[in-house]
Amino acid sequence: MKSFIEILTESKKVYPFKIGVAGVLPENCKEAIERCLQKYGVASMSNGKKTPIQERPLDFPQLQNMEVTYFEVDLSYPTTSQVLQEYVGKCCNISQSHIIVRGANENQEMYQEETDDSEYEVALTKEDMGGESAQGDVGTNRVMDLLKELEVARKERSATDGLENAPVGESQDVTSTENTKSVVGG
Repeated sequence: MKSFIEILTESKKVYPFKIGVAGVLPENCKEAIERCLQKYGVASMSNGKKTPIQERPLDFPQLQNMEVTYFEVDLSYPTTSQVLQEYVGKCCNISQSHIIVRGANENQEMYQEETDDSEYEVALTKEDMGGESAQGDVGTNRVMDLLKELEVARKERSATDGLENAPVGESQDVTSTENTKSVVGG
């Protein structure tokens, strides 16, 4: 049977983060980041993956025409991505607008993960796109159907509909002298 200390040392938890730096990296940037992360116990750190130069990088929409380098880091000590971003930015002299740190379970990371390994197939090139045809509900066919519906509704409605209960007015109080003067310059 294993002792408690052996179980504890075997069950070390790591905290994964992704650090993104926009623009051209300063000299020895990876080593500087790794050195300042020693405070949190760096378990592993990738070499960094560069994206192509983009007009608006995904994580940096305020910047234009930049490449972004992402480092994947596993830390032994827990922290938040905001604290880590401030700390790495100050230690490595990187502007906060050019650095981003995200944890593995953050929403931005979750939606960027590829979950479907099947090959993408363009729907417009398929002959049969599935579902029922809606050609009877569009264009000239729909206009003709609407005209038929209006004709049926007109036949069902009589000319005196709604006038049965209307009050009959008296025209004795109206004379021909009203409204004979102009409003302007009367």
